[in-house]
Amino acid sequence: MNGSTGGAGTGGGTGGQRVQSGTGGSAGGGSPGSGGSPATAGTGGSPGIAGSGGSPGAAGTGGRAGSPGGASGHAGAPAESAMDLTFSGLTSAVELAPLRLAANGIYPGKITISSGGVDNLYGSGAAIIASNAETQALRSSVQHADLRIIFTICEGLYRIVGKKSSGIATLSDLKGKSITAPNSGASSDYYLYKMLGTVNLTTSDVRIVSGMPGMGTLATDAATIWEPGIQYVSNSLGSDAIEFETDAQGNTVYRELFNLHATSETLADATKRRSIVELVRALITASSMIRADPTVVYPLMTGPTGESQDNLVKSFEYERYAGTLVDDLLDVLTEEEVWRAKYDNRTARTRDQLAPLIDATVLQDAMAQP
Repeated sequence: MNGSTGGAGTGGGTGGQRVQSGTGGSAGGGSPGSGGSPATAGTGGSPGIAGSGGSPGAAGTGGRAGSPGGASGHAGAPAESAMDLTFSGLTSAVELAPLRLAANGIYPGKITISSGGVDNLYGSGAAIIASNAETQALRSSVQHADLRIIFTICEGLYRIVGKKSSGIATLSDLKGKSITAPNSGASSDYYLYKMLGTVNLTTSDVRIVSGMPGMGTLATDAATIWEPGIQYVSNSLGSDAIEFETDAQGNTVYRELFNLHATSETLADATKRRSIVELVRALITASSMIRADPTVVYPLMTGPTGESQDNLVKSFEYERYAGTLVDDLLDVLTEEEVWRAKYDNRTARTRDQLAPLIDATVLQDAMAQP
């Protein structure tokens, strides 16, 4: 998937109104569920097919998500060559669907998934691979110059959900309103910044209440957070919800780039690199399977995300699993670095300084014939 993705599909909160041009609705609270053990997937994994948007075409051979050592859709390395991998990331993230599926029989080794992110690639007991949005890669790479982005697991489309009863009918009506948001330099904070800018507002024009929306009634006028938290908000508000996803012209102003990371030291280790390449092959296949039939991964996601399958269907409308390393990643990092540096009270790095953060060679190796 190249460039900005289009607006999300049709299934917002129950009874809520969804708008692209800034006319309307509001939502209720819900924090992402805590990470749990993935349920066993069914045996009917769909064959991987090449999706749209320039994703690598891993032509699946009908590997089943639930079968041990299931076919990964490529002539990859033998199972015994793949080492067990330790992975750190937000365990409740909907974005992790391809990894959950890859870990359930496509990758020919064990993947241990624990809570954390890119910072867990460092220190004692460090993970071998980790995920985070690009905002956190920008933050962590200041201290850790050897951090590398090697694959885009998911492109996440965000939304602001507000209350019509608070007088919110257009995006401009957020001026002076209270908005629940993480306010921690997270991807949803950057999305809010970008969305407000489309109507000539800044974060100083609203009152940001730092935190995660709860499962009950939304205490503020609006909220923004990644999936599945924002879906809980929408469900809670019901017909009082109004949702904003794009600017007034229907353009997506930001999508989260939820990436896979490793360190240059790890990638220089031949054994670890070979297994990471094999994982990326598995992620390409898993992404293709999800695009063809997302229900193949739902049984693996309900526990970790805390969502029902009905909510997963709605949340998946805001996730794009292209199975590649997006072409415009450096463009996004360069633009976003200015915002992130101001947040961190430091000097912004240049495009040339940010370029080494991206390592496309792992994907290139994964797509090559072994």
